[in-house]
Amino acid sequence: MSNNLHHQTILDIQDISNTYGGKPLLQNVRFSLLSGEILCLLGPSGSGKTTLLRLIAGLEQDYSGKIIFDGRDIDPIPSHKRGFGMMFQEYALFPHKNVVENISFGLEMQNMPKTQRELQIDKMLELVGLTGFGNRKIDELSGGERQRVALARSLAPEPRLLLLDEPLGSLDRTLRERLTIEIRTILKQLGVTAIFVTHDQNEAFGVADKIAILQDGVLQQFASPEHLYRFPLNRKVARFLGFTNLLEGRLDRETGYFHSTVNDPGALPLFGPLGPVPRPDRVFTLPILLIRPEGARLLAKEEKNIAETLQLRGIVSNRRYQGSSYQIQLECQTGNQPLHLHFDLPLEPPPPPVGAPIELFIERSALVLLDGK
Repeated sequence: MSNNLHHQTILDIQDISNTYGGKPLLQNVRFSLLSGEILCLLGPSGSGKTTLLRLIAGLEQDYSGKIIFDGRDIDPIPSHKRGFGMMFQEYALFPHKNVVENISFGLEMQNMPKTQRELQIDKMLELVGLTGFGNRKIDELSGGERQRVALARSLAPEPRLLLLDEPLGSLDRTLRERLTIEIRTILKQLGVTAIFVTHDQNEAFGVADKIAILQDGVLQQFASPEHLYRFPLNRKVARFLGFTNLLEGRLDRETGYFHSTVNDPGALPLFGPLGPVPRPDRVFTLPILLIRPEGARLLAKEEKNIAETLQLRGIVSNRRYQGSSYQIQLECQTGNQPLHLHFDLPLEPPPPPVGAPIELFIERSALVLLDGK
């Protein structure tokens, strides 16, 4: 494995489709991955993430489209000759073998000489922080230690591509968060190209260079974590990422202004000129305005009469202290029924109590236009 990344396309997924039980699963999925990048396939259960991973690995063959790796269509190449490594949630470690024997398995399959094999195993143990654990039995290890052994075994043969299917799914959240950072550090140190399947967005944002969101077999968005958070492409992506402040309306194509209407004839009580809303360069048939929850603070008295200030008014219907912020639910009267929005406000000044009126200053950078389809 080399640390010298060439930043060239190493994997090209071209219009991959397949069926499961006679019904469409993956539908025209296409994206490309650069050498040395870590991609997360992110989505709910049943979205096609593991199926796509298995197609890339060669464990399933029934699909249309092309999988190009390093400039070559790999469909005719058997799974065991693709040179890919795999790591699963269950680890698939041999319980009757010790740590060294588990890591050695793939190297023995490559017919690597014993001396070279021992050097590679020592290197892997040091890399994953398990120096001195070589003679331990698998049942003597904690969950996190087993995960590290599985990672070391997957990396030892120096795979051309590493495929990880929910590798942290059986661990508790604290350990998952720590190992997410460790896995990214190790993969980047080695320059390994990897695809990481998860349903947990925190894992995806913590480990990935690129994220592909799959829902119902459709690739909803492919982007960097930063771009994905700043510009979710549509309502499905925004909701999956946990955004709830999604407002329907219409877009004035001449001015770029968004006019929000929640319930006819009511309108969202946003005071102040909204202005052009940041959005990807595309046309929306059903525009939706996203207000990010961290994009608000209490309105200062001196800001109330400033024409350029964007303000939102309502009643505090819920208020929760979260240590570093207050999470509030804001109830806005919009006509036929109230609208509830959620915001994370700074600790100082503290927000009013439940039932009290509240006036918020809304940052324009917290507004994003996306597709409601």
